[in-house]
Amino acid sequence: MQSETMEENKRVVQPFKSLEDLYSKIDKLEYWSGIISLRKSTDYVYQGTDIDAQIDRPRRLQRDSVPKTIVCHDLMGGYLEDKFIDGSNVNASYHFYHWSIVDTFIYFSHYFVTVPPFGWINAAHKHGVKILGTLITEGTGSQAIWDEILKSRNSIIKFADALVQLAQFYKFEGWLLNIENEINEADITKLTFFIQYLTENIHQKIEDSEIIWYDSVINTGKLIWQNELNDKNQCFFDSCDGIFLNYNWSDSGLIESAKRAKNTDRVKDIYVGLDVWGRGCPGGGGFNSAYALGKIRNQGLSAAIFAPAWTFEYFGPETFPRVENIFWAQLMEYLYIHVPIYENERFVTTFCRGAGEKYYEFGTQITFYDPETKATVLTNSSFYNMSMQRHQMIAACPHLKFISIKLLPAVQKDDKLKPEPQLCTYETWHEIVKVLGKRITFDDKPDSYAGINCTQFSYDLSYEGGGCLKIITRNIRSYHRLFFVYVGFSREIQARVIYRNCNTDSGDDDKSSLVLLLGNGYGVTSYLPRDTIQYGLGWKMSIFHTNVRTTHEIGVGLTHVGSCYIGKIILEETRRPRHM
Repeated sequence: MQSETMEENKRVVQPFKSLEDLYSKIDKLEYWSGIISLRKSTDYVYQGTDIDAQIDRPRRLQRDSVPKTIVCHDLMGGYLEDKFIDGSNVNASYHFYHWSIVDTFIYFSHYFVTVPPFGWINAAHKHGVKILGTLITEGTGSQAIWDEILKSRNSIIKFADALVQLAQFYKFEGWLLNIENEINEADITKLTFFIQYLTENIHQKIEDSEIIWYDSVINTGKLIWQNELNDKNQCFFDSCDGIFLNYNWSDSGLIESAKRAKNTDRVKDIYVGLDVWGRGCPGGGGFNSAYALGKIRNQGLSAAIFAPAWTFEYFGPETFPRVENIFWAQLMEYLYIHVPIYENERFVTTFCRGAGEKYYEFGTQITFYDPETKATVLTNSSFYNMSMQRHQMIAACPHLKFISIKLLPAVQKDDKLKPEPQLCTYETWHEIVKVLGKRITFDDKPDSYAGINCTQFSYDLSYEGGGCLKIITRNIRSYHRLFFVYVGFSREIQARVIYRNCNTDSGDDDKSSLVLLLGNGYGVTSYLPRDTIQYGLGWKMSIFHTNVRTTHEIGVGLTHVGSCYIGKIILEETRRPRHM
C-alpha cells in the first residue's frame, strides 16, 4: 500500500494499479500508526429481530450454527473521501454504521490490488468485524497479468507472499479474489495452487484470516459466471475459505449448492450474492432486497450483500441517514447480531459515526485562536473520518419495518419509448415513504409515535464528535435496547451517562429521570442514577452504581413519556474506596 503527500499536505492512500506497481513498493510500505486490532466477539449471536426491547430475554444462538453475512462496499470506484488517512472535511460522504450484523466487510474497487483504507480498518475492527481487501483483474491486459503470475511456482509464491505481506502489515484479515478474465486452461492447476497456497499461508500469519473466491472463472479457464456451486467451480471453493456466488441465481441453484456443500459440512461457506442495485438479482434489490435474502436464508446459506451504499449513491446524501436505516430495517429478520467483548476494559461510546457538520468536545464546538485577527474562531468544523467512529448501537429500529407496500402501474407516454418511473409507496409504523425514480419523500402519519419507542440520530447536537442519539419514549413500560455487548469486570460495574434535554410531554424537565438498564442471563435490571450533576453547557451526567460485574446488553429509558439526547455512555469498574 502506498501513501502519497498531496496538496494541502493531506496523506492519501492509493491502490496498486499493476503487478509492477505492487512489486516496486511492497518493500517500502509506509507505516500507519494507530491501526486497531480486531476485537474479539462471543461464540453466540442473537437473531436480528431480537433488537426489539419488547423481547424480554433474547435467545442466544451458537455463532457457528447460523449463516454468515458479508457486506461488500462498492461506491463510485472507491477511494473517495475515505482515502485520506487523516480524514477529510467533506462530511456529506457515505459512512457505514450497521456493524453489529456483519461478519466480514470487503472494501471493493476496480483497481488491481485494493487495500482497505485506514479508517475502514479501524471502524470494522472496533466492532469485531473482519475486513478484506480485493484483488481484481478485468478488461484488456488482464489475462497477461495472470500469465506472468502463473508462469512458475516461484512467481506464484512471490505474488501470494506479497498479498499476505500487505494484509499482515496493515492488519486486515485477507482478500476477495475476483478474476474476471479468461485463464489458459493449462494454468488452472497453477491457479488452484495459488489459491491454496495463499489461503494456507495467510492462515499461518494472520489469526481469523480468510480468502474468498468470486464466482467467475471456471475449471476450463473460461469466464462463465455460474451463480451456484457446481463441478465447474468446486475446485476453487475447495482451495479457500468460501465462495461469493454471482447475483443471477435461482432457487434450484441454491438448493443444489447447499446439497453439494453438505458433503464437506461447508454450507455456511457459500456466500450468495445479493446486489442492492438489482442487476439480475431476484427481487430487484433496493428496498426489496429482503426478498432475495429470505430465499438465501431458506437454504441455510450465507449472504454477500453487494453495494449497500446504494442508499447514498442513488438517492443522494441529503436523505442518506434516513434511507439507510429504512433499508437495513427490512433485512433484520434474516440477520444475526454478533457480540463484541470488553473484558476488564472500559466500554465507551459517543455514538459518533465518523462524520458530522460540526465537531464537538465536551458539548462545545471546537475553536482555534487566529493570530492574525487575534480572535477565537470556529474551526472548519465539518469532518469525515471513519477512524473516529465510536461503538455503534445495534441496527435499525423495528418501527422502520414496512407494514404495507403499494406499487402504482407505470404510465406509458406516447412520445417516449420507456414508461415513466413507477411510484412505490411504503408504509412503516409512523410514516409514509414515497419513491418515484430517484426522488424519495417522507410523510409522518398522525400520532406517528403513539405508544412506540424509537431512536434517532442527530447530527445537529453532540457532546463529543459529530452527533448524538435521540431517544423518544412513548411507552415507559419498555426501554431502548442499544447494545448487545459483553462487558465484564472483577468488581461491580459503574456507569456514567451524559445527556441533555430530558423533556416530558408536559414540558417539565425536572419530572423525568434517565434510567440505565443492564441485561444478563437472568434478565434485565433497571437502575436509577445515584447522582446527577451539570456537566458542560446544557449537558448533565448521571452516575449509576450497579450490583453486577458483567452485562450482555445496555439500554436506557425514561421514567416519563418524552425525549432525551444521549451524548456519551461509559461502563467501567467501580473504583476501590481509598483507606484513610
